[in-house]
Amino acid sequence: MKRIPGVLKLHYRDKWGWIYIPAIILFSSFAVNLIISFLVTSQKGIYTGGVSSIFIYTFVAGIAVVAKPFTFAIEMSIRRIDYFIGSTLIGTINSTLIASLVLLLALLEKQTNGWGTRLHFFHLPYVNDGTLLEQFILYMILLLNLFFLGFIISSFARRFGGKGMFISSLAFLLIGSILFFYMNQYEVWSSIFSWFTSRTAVQIAYWLVPFTLLYLLGSYRLLRKAVI
Repeated sequence: MKRIPGVLKLHYRDKWGWIYIPAIILFSSFAVNLIISFLVTSQKGIYTGGVSSIFIYTFVAGIAVVAKPFTFAIEMSIRRIDYFIGSTLIGTINSTLIASLVLLLALLEKQTNGWGTRLHFFHLPYVNDGTLLEQFILYMILLLNLFFLGFIISSFARRFGGKGMFISSLAFLLIGSILFFYMNQYEVWSSIFSWFTSRTAVQIAYWLVPFTLLYLLGSYRLLRKAVI
């Protein structure tokens, strides 16, 4: 456990990966959309999914957390359990900061009527319909799910290598194709759509919690036997 602060410091040495790059991605996307909103007049408002860029980057960060630092950490005699806990903490801290920032900007966007141009970049219908607590929980669940999804993918690649990733990708593609075929065959899409529309965004997000915990457990077990 004494090595965990060292793991946190190891990760935060990469300020570009954890701070600068995600900030550049988020605010450059926002700046482009804001400029467009000044040039385009719309009575209904301008809706954009640009904020999704920071969520996608969180998934990438989950992959990167194992890709390079893991080998260096093990060579520095850091135990795998300490590396796992430290990486879990860094992902949780980072997700908390991003969720807080996005929620704050969504509130500012709402109060300023879309920055004065009816732009909906951070504050989106359905996503931001709940209370402030529900919105924060929604962001946290999505960010943690994406981070640990990237984490388990990278851990799997570290454990089984390129051949294992290739075989598992083919298996998922085959299973996905079969499921898609049967869902079309039995016309279940309307039922799925009705299920989603009858629930709030945060209620749907709660269903991701078990998957996130499975990613977390799977990552730990994979890292225990991962090849350096």
